[in-house]
Amino acid sequence: MKNAFAVVAALLLALSCSEPYPSVGGNWEFASTLTYPSPSDWDIAPGQPYICNYQGSLALSQSNGIFSGTYDSLATSCNSGLITAGGNGTVIDGTLDRSGTIALAFDAPSWLYVGTLHGDSMGGTVTDTVSTISGAAVATGTWSACKGRVCK
Repeated sequence: MKNAFAVVAALLLALSCSEPYPSVGGNWEFASTLTYPSPSDWDIAPGQPYICNYQGSLALSQSNGIFSGTYDSLATSCNSGLITAGGNGTVIDGTLDRSGTIALAFDAPSWLYVGTLHGDSMGGTVTDTVSTISGAAVATGTWSACKGRVCK
């Protein structure tokens, strides 16, 4: 009986190691919100956080647990009145494990994303460190992306 248990355990271990990676390849609609502390050289009232919302699209390609791609049409809207449209660049350092834990970055700005993939949606937390006249400011926030559609 001990040999049968050992064979079953070995088989289950082998199957779990060969489980495929979830897929992030394809086109995604992306959104994030970042809240920055209010450095004195930013155009916000003292003590009021600087908040920006970003929306755009991602095109990702994947090989096992590694992926990369591009972001496009990244529109920005901030509570300071700043509005921009059309930013694009490269998605870098994308990793995905078999459980759906995901991490990625944008080339510029240097945002770092961590989160979880759930089928055709993913999301989590984002951080960004920016240099200002008064020193470094660290922004934190949330992000989400849905495959082929805007997240609700």
